[in-house]
Amino acid sequence: MSTYVTKMFDRVDRIVYDRYGSNNNQITEWVMDQNPGIELCGILLPLGITINLPDPPRAITAAPVLKQFFLWK
Repeated sequence: MSTYVTKMFDRVDRIVYDRYGSNNNQITEWVMDQNPGIELCGILLPLGITINLPDPPRAITAAPVLKQFFLWK
């Protein structure tokens, strides 16, 4: 587990991307669950908040790709 102290204009999704290499919504929500009350800070986090960034619970995978199909040709 690591911690991160916010800088000016930091966002949770950007911090998650820098730490885990992906800003998948599930990972962002998971980090927010690990830091109760952080959602009250808004999109741009205030300066000096300490965020816990635990090790991911499972391997981070890309979102599934949906196959495109056409109803009419």
